[in-house]
Amino acid sequence: MTAVSLAALSGLACGSSGESSGGGGAQNCGALAGYHATATSSSFATDVYPILSNTMASQLGCGQALICHGEPAMAIDMSGATLKFTDPAATVYAALMKNSINDPTMKRVTPGDLTNSFLAYKVSDRATIACLADKCVPTNSGSQAKCGDPMPSIGTIAASDRTKILDWIALGAKP
Repeated sequence: MTAVSLAALSGLACGSSGESSGGGGAQNCGALAGYHATATSSSFATDVYPILSNTMASQLGCGQALICHGEPAMAIDMSGATLKFTDPAATVYAALMKNSINDPTMKRVTPGDLTNSFLAYKVSDRATIACLADKCVPTNSGSQAKCGDPMPSIGTIAASDRTKILDWIALGAKP
């Protein structure tokens, strides 16, 4: 199988409005399965945590205030549980290794497996997240979409940052 380049994944632009009619986004449902890492090594501490914990307004970081996982962190389920990307790296890493709230059939991150990593769908577009719609459960995320909004919930993630996150998962999600 040939490597899928970032250009081939352009339909996975976070924050895009690329939903197909019918809401299923079927054309994107296999994109994560065909993804191959563009890097040869990756670690959470050096490659992914700086993206997730970013609080700079100019870059719309996922840790920015009022973008779900910043300060204050918004509830991610009906119990009021939160996931703060501004917590220490080890705490955020441990939280990402747990089961997904939105889709209890998968983990937030399954090392080496993008198709079973909820985070891989979240950094993609609405159509890709919609591939999981029949598995997602209602939460308290403030989103009308059953599986929540793409990350970040406001704006878009840089293509290079999305690639770093996907590469990290594909390469085994090392701390």
